[in-house]
Amino acid sequence: EEEQRLLANGGDSDVMEHAFMHREGALNQDELEDLTEREEENEADRLNEEEPSQPEFTSRIYNFYIFPSAWSDRELTLNPSTIKFLMENNMDFNKVFEEGIPFTTVKNAEVLKERYFRKHNDEAKKNGDKTPTKKDKVTLTSTNDIAFVARVMANLREWIDSNDSNLQNVINGQEGTSLVLPPCNAFLRRCLYETIEAEYSGLLLERADLSPNAGPTARNQIRVIRLTPEERKRRENRLKVEEWEKLLQGNLGFTTVFQAISDVCNGRVLTKERIEGFLDGSFPSPSVPLDEGGNGRQIPLIVHNGLMDLMFLLTHCHDPSLPSNFEETKMRIRHYFPSIFDTKVMSTEYSDAQIKGGSTALGDLFDTLKVVDASENFLFPTISNQENGESEGQAHEAAWDAYMTGSVFNALGKRILEGKNVLNLDLTFNSLLNESSDSLLRDYLGMNMIYMHMSLYTIDLESTSGPAGLHDPLSSGLSIDTTFHVSGITTSVSTRDIIQALMAGSEGESDDILRELKYDIIWVDDSSFFVGTRREEGVALDDWSTLKLIVMHVRNKLHDGLGNVEILSLEQYFKKKNVTKGAGTGGIAKSLVSLATAPFQLLKRAMSASEQEPASKKRRLN
Repeated sequence: EEEQRLLANGGDSDVMEHAFMHREGALNQDELEDLTEREEENEADRLNEEEPSQPEFTSRIYNFYIFPSAWSDRELTLNPSTIKFLMENNMDFNKVFEEGIPFTTVKNAEVLKERYFRKHNDEAKKNGDKTPTKKDKVTLTSTNDIAFVARVMANLREWIDSNDSNLQNVINGQEGTSLVLPPCNAFLRRCLYETIEAEYSGLLLERADLSPNAGPTARNQIRVIRLTPEERKRRENRLKVEEWEKLLQGNLGFTTVFQAISDVCNGRVLTKERIEGFLDGSFPSPSVPLDEGGNGRQIPLIVHNGLMDLMFLLTHCHDPSLPSNFEETKMRIRHYFPSIFDTKVMSTEYSDAQIKGGSTALGDLFDTLKVVDASENFLFPTISNQENGESEGQAHEAAWDAYMTGSVFNALGKRILEGKNVLNLDLTFNSLLNESSDSLLRDYLGMNMIYMHMSLYTIDLESTSGPAGLHDPLSSGLSIDTTFHVSGITTSVSTRDIIQALMAGSEGESDDILRELKYDIIWVDDSSFFVGTRREEGVALDDWSTLKLIVMHVRNKLHDGLGNVEILSLEQYFKKKNVTKGAGTGGIAKSLVSLATAPFQLLKRAMSASEQEPASKKRRLN
């Protein structure tokens, strides 16, 4: 009765429940089951309100096989070991050579598009933008030439007056009627062009070999076409689209994709209308111009160990030669891609011990995260444009590597954030990416930090101010005090020999710090190298006693294993180099630049394929 009264009066549900539970008398079985069911439903509704729904992702992956066009001045260099590696990973070279998409530089692409739109701009033509070329008309002197032109013109007049040229007899879909003139040399063809255009300005003239059914002599013949105004307009539109498609597929090629990716990375907006207009030749770009509201959210570029990928894009779509200056190269990368996340850096420098302790190769990292985050399948979405909706692929294939990179970024970013949410429970991965400051993205995910193979450094794309190179930090876990330059070794010493010398007797070390040290070996030449000591996460090197312990440990191990070699800390090495070269050479700053940019110079030469570096010891083991 109390419940019915409250219902009739629109009472509060909590009050109703309280009154129902505390009325006189005991609940029977049916009432108890009904109450329990209602409580469970209310609890489920409450949880649904508190927990945000998981995001849903759609994934589409693509391969672009690119190859220089036949008239390109690019040279293709094939490295035997690279070819072997690609063949082992099922690279389809037939598709590369037969169906490869051409590419050009962004600057050249803009010139080609500007030329196309200037040519087809109706308003520009009406305003006299097209300046006619002034050439003296051909004057015939030969009796045979005069007779030939006279016969051709007589036949043309007869054709115009006949039913064959009557536009009323044109079949639906046919573009007017046409007459192919007799073959002749270039001099007479020019004379015919001038004579016919002067006498019959309404006729169209074109080379006869442009017809799909052209005969063997067509290259020396002229086709005369008679059209209605509607047919002329339709023909102009068709030729314009065909010319645009030829420009897109034969010249611009992959550069169109590169520009589109760069546009969205810079906050430009792509709409369905603009994309369709771009594909049919109405717009020079698929993105909306800034003065028409085309300024949106910047989309980050996600890579894994992506320095070589970025260099590849620059040499193919910006300029065949990389900039000679280290900082200029970083500025050029950020010009196209202002925000970059490298999942290699995220996994090695920003993740937890479980991720850092395992392999951070892309495939291994992908497999690891799928296992540890098995309950969150939404982080690894189904590939919608793959047959049967499967999510499987071939490692080292561009499309599948791109999918793994995106999935790793998604899962790893969420995992990193969860480890930091002890201090900030309200921050989600989505809000971190879309609403947070750049400084927070750098602190949490290492935005614009790029992994550099065979280097002590992590590239910081934002270090463009101040002395060049000084702002590129040492890789996570390395310290200038516990990184050493070693010289005077024999040429027979290998990386494995060095590691064995450093690790000898490590299991018996009484100090945990020494027992758990890891090492990076970076070769300078055949007789010198850098060795960096990498500590476990959480081990601070902020007291002199710990630093001294590591320094003595490394020196003793290297002397015991390699003999009488010279060992200098990184700071001592810079000072010695500065003294040797003299104070006027830039000091420690210049030394830092030299060390930081040495691997970049190797990359620069490798991308240009102009020089070959000896590869016997240029490798890293950590």
